[in-house]
Amino acid sequence: MLLLAFSLSAACTGSGDPADPTTPRETATIGETPEPTTTAVSLTPGPTQTAPPGKEVEFGIEPGYPSRFTHDLTITFNGGKGQDYVTNIDVRVTKSTGEVLTEKMQPVKGDEFIIQHAKGENRVEITVSFVTGGTFKIRDQIVEVP
Repeated sequence: MLLLAFSLSAACTGSGDPADPTTPRETATIGETPEPTTTAVSLTPGPTQTAPPGKEVEFGIEPGYPSRFTHDLTITFNGGKGQDYVTNIDVRVTKSTGEVLTEKMQPVKGDEFIIQHAKGENRVEITVSFVTGGTFKIRDQIVEVP
């Protein structure tokens, strides 16, 4: 009885296609690494756009806050007339070293993004999307952190 149960529960695990010995197989080369993709990093500010009337929002950018010792840079969402229409806030900071940091902030007054070790010139780009449609790059500026 036990043998009958084992034979009925056995399943075929093959693909169903017979193996063709004449078909070459792909082999992986050990030590092959893909080429890293790099994007150009620029510290030159570009053009900005103005949010539609009645949908203006404000951001605070404070170099040296909360700590001058670690050369912090703090970006804070301060709200505004259009804060209820904001669906997405993308912040991109390019440090003077070339390192790029990105953050999705919440459209909640007081939400902040703190970057440590940002001594020197940093490019701050802030892009805002609205529920009524449209995405606007409202800030693109150089901020000097002492």
